[in-house]
Order: sequence, then structure tokens, then C-alpha cells
Amino acid sequence: MVGALEYDIDRLLYLHQISKKDTQRIKFLRKYLEPYKADFVKNISESLYRFPELRELLTEEFINQFKKLISEWYDRLFEGKYDVSYLYYLMSLGERFVDVGFSPHHITVLMDLIRNYFNTRIFEQIKQSQDPELIERFRSALKSLNKILDLNLDIIISHYVDIETKKFLTLGRWGKQILKIATRFGLALDSLILFGLILLAFFIVYLLVNDILHIFNDKNMAHGIIAALGDLLILWTILELLNSQIKFMLGGEFAISSFVSVALAATIREALIASLEHTKPVEFKLTLAIIILVLGIVFGIVKLFEMKESKRRIVLRL
Repeated sequence: MVGALEYDIDRLLYLHQISKKDTQRIKFLRKYLEPYKADFVKNISESLYRFPELRELLTEEFINQFKKLISEWYDRLFEGKYDVSYLYYLMSLGERFVDVGFSPHHITVLMDLIRNYFNTRIFEQIKQSQDPELIERFRSALKSLNKILDLNLDIIISHYVDIETKKFLTLGRWGKQILKIATRFGLALDSLILFGLILLAFFIVYLLVNDILHIFNDKNMAHGIIAALGDLLILWTILELLNSQIKFMLGGEFAISSFVSVALAATIREALIASLEHTKPVEFKLTLAIIILVLGIVFGIVKLFEMKESKRRIVLRL
């Protein structure tokens, strides 16, 4: 395995035209770019907010872990040791990005931002220098640095693709067929659930309009208002379920708390209506109150668990 990796790294260095002179130039750059390390880490970490789809991941703990990751990468980059160990390191970095949820798009954009940052800093050094020989060294070093960044991007993206491909290839022929059938069947069921929720939302809207009309037609205005409020509450929970289902179909996690919120909303609506009906026994109303209390506690616990689990999973991936 090690021999294969040595062959791979030598081949990659050859393909990217990285020589010993390039590694020496990178070491030369280190003393000039080292003072910018903290600013670099801060700048690249803040650039994550450019991706709207990643904002849910960007907790304070996640950002701190990412800063450590980028800081370590910065040190390894300017060591100038591009051997098997470095290859292993970049492969592990690619795996971390996969686990966190970064896509090749995110990695490519980040590398482009990194490249622009280094280019800017090196050009600043060139402008400040009056020595033609030093200026030429900076220009040569900049070319070498771009080669190394291309190497980094190549290894990380390639390993990312390899991981995703291996997940599919290890299934075998029958496994692939079963996976395709299961995927299509699951998609059909998800679509059916989504359609059912949309249809249910229309029925709730109809019920809401009907209750609003009863406010003006019936003498018992209070009953109509309470019923309409209950309908709004159920409609809100249906929309919550609808959004959860859409996120799930797009690859997100399904929120169990959405189911609890539906049961809670339906019970609250029943309690609101029962509060205006004097014929209902007190025991029935007390039972509803207890059910609402229990469902509220369950909803809070489930929601809290989901939030903690989401944060914990993100941190562990890094």
C-alpha cells in the first residue's frame, strides 16, 4: 500500500511539474507569509458564510474546529515536504470535508479564495521590494505556490470522488439493482406523502375559511374565532411537516419534532373548542390539559435533542 502511495505522489508531482526547486521556493515564501497566518485563517473561515446552504452548520464550535483545520493545513503547506505523509494528510482532509457535508463546489471555491489571498499578499511583497532579484524570486515562488495549490485541490477532490464512488461500487451488481429499485420506490412514497400534505393543507384552508364565515353567520362569534384559531394552528403544523418533508427529499434530516407538533396542535385546537362547550365534562377538559402538558414536554425534549445531536454530529465530523 505504501509503495502504491509513493508511486502516486511521485506521479502527481510529475504531472503537476513540481520539482525540488518548487519546494525550496515554498520554503522561501514561508518567512514572508507566516505573519499573515492568523489573518488568513480568519479570512478563510469567514468566507464560509458565502455559502447560504452551509449557514446551519456554522456554529461557533464548528468555526473554531475549522480554524484549527485550516491553521494546520497552512503549516503543512509551507513545510515544503510533499511526500507520502503529505498525501495521507490531504486524503484525510478530503474525508473530513466529505463527513462535514462539503461538496466539490465548496472545496473548489475555498481553494480559489485561498489562491487569491496568497496572490494578493505576494504581490504586496513585490510592490514593496526594490530588489529586482528578490522580485524575480517572488514571481517564481508564486508560480510554484500555484502548482502546490493545484496539487492540493487535485488530491482532495479526487479522494472525495473516490469515497463517493466506492460507496456505490462496493454494493455489487444485485446491490446496485436493489438500491435503484429502493431509491425509486422511496422517492415515489416521499412524493405521495408530499402530495398528501399539500392536499391536506388545502382542506385545512377550506376549513379555516368555513370557520371564518361562521363568525359572521352564527350568533356564537367566540366559538367561530376559537375554531379559526385552531385551524390556523393546525395549518402551521402542516406547513412545518411540509417543509420537513421537502428538506428530507432534498437530502436533509427529517425532524421528528414535526410529528409531535402536529399532535400538539390538534390537541390544543380540541381544547380551545371544548373550553366553549359547557356540555363537556370537566374530566374530559382536564384530560386534554394533561395531554397538552405531556406533548409540550415531549416536544421540548425532542427539539432539544435534535439541536444537540445536530451540533454534536457536525463537531465530530470535523
